[in-house]
Formats: sequence, structure tokens, C-alpha cells
Amino acid sequence: MRGDARAIASLIEGQCNFLLWSEDFGISTWRMFVALPVPLFYAMTEEDREATEESIKEVASSFFSSTPGDHFGLVNLAPRIEQANIGWREEALRFVRGEGVTNQGRVRSDNIASKQHLGLLFRSKAEITLFEALTRAQLAVAPLPVFVRIGKSYNRLEPDFIVVYKGLTFVVEVDGDTYHRELPAEADKRLIPLTYEGVEVRRIRASEVGNDKDADVVVRDLIQFMAKRKEAR
Repeated sequence: MRGDARAIASLIEGQCNFLLWSEDFGISTWRMFVALPVPLFYAMTEEDREATEESIKEVASSFFSSTPGDHFGLVNLAPRIEQANIGWREEALRFVRGEGVTNQGRVRSDNIASKQHLGLLFRSKAEITLFEALTRAQLAVAPLPVFVRIGKSYNRLEPDFIVVYKGLTFVVEVDGDTYHRELPAEADKRLIPLTYEGVEVRRIRASEVGNDKDADVVVRDLIQFMAKRKEAR
């Protein structure tokens, strides 16, 4: 309800456990441990993690008010311990050589791209569904690309999608699901470095791409929109 996308991603992607930590004077103290996938854990700074722990604790503590014999102590985020892949040394060497290194999807730690699909990062299932529809339509699309512009101020941003259509460039933003609680006006302000360069923004509600069939309809409308813009140019 608060739209804390970083906390939501941690709860969804992490392995969450409540543990009875201590019992004193008839009060049971509980702690919550969230084991995060390693890429998600290290996508956050220490300050990000502390803020996320406090956010989850604040919300969860409210549910303990109805059980006076219980107390909620703290939330702890930690990297998930998993069995190493057999080929982890080869993977590490490829990383050192720069193979597979990407700028994609790691800029905004307040809204981490925690989902992977076809080797790419996404923030939500709605983004993945839309991406699949865009590729079915054989459009040139870049999900969560990183743009940097340095002038009087440093601007670094990542739109949800960049679509190139017949020489024109469009930003496609997904609005309105759990992970995308940013107001349109806030998103437009964030994208100013691109819109100043003539890039048009097309906004799509997450509810419009709930399944493949609906996503195909959205993409068809998007193509018609882009075609009209091409004719106008």
C-alpha cells in the first residue's frame, strides 16, 4: 500500500522466516530473516538495506499489536547461501574478461530490477509480458537501458523500454502496478534529459498487459501511434 518497491522486491524474491528469538517475562520476541538472491542483495547499498529493514519492520510491527504476548524485534536482510554452480570458476573468468557485463537495470536502487527473463532484467511481470509482446511484433526494443548525460548536472536514468521504429525513438513506461508507484508527473520529470532530445513518451498501465493477448493489443496500438508520428515527421 505504501509503494515501497524495494521492500516489496525483497519480500517477494527473498526467503522469509520468522524465528522465536527470546522469551522474557512472558513476552515472546520474534525476528524476521530475509535471505536475498546475491545479485539483489548487492544491488543495494548498506544504507538501502537498513532503510528496507526498517520499512518492513514498521509495517510488520502493526500486526503484533493484537497479540500483547508477542513482540517484533527486528528484520535482517542477508545474502542467500546457495550451492555453487559447478562451473562457477568459468563464470567468474568470463566476468573478469568483461563478458556478459551489463549496465542494464541497476541504476535506481529504490526500485530494483529483481526479475530475470532471457538474460535481461525487469522489475515486474507486467514488464516481461510487454517485452514478449514487443519482440513478437519484431520491434527493436531495449528494456531498462541506462542513459547518462553530463552537463551542469549529472543525469543518469533508465526508462522502462526504448523502442526504435523506422528511425524514430520512443520511451515506453509501465505505470500503476505494485512496482511502479511513481506518479506520471514524477516519471516525466525523470525522463526530461530524453524528452529534451525529442524522444516521445508513451505510457501503458500494467493492468493493460496482464496477459499475452492484451499485451499484443497494446503493442498493436503502440505501432499505430508510432506510425502516425512517423507520417507527421
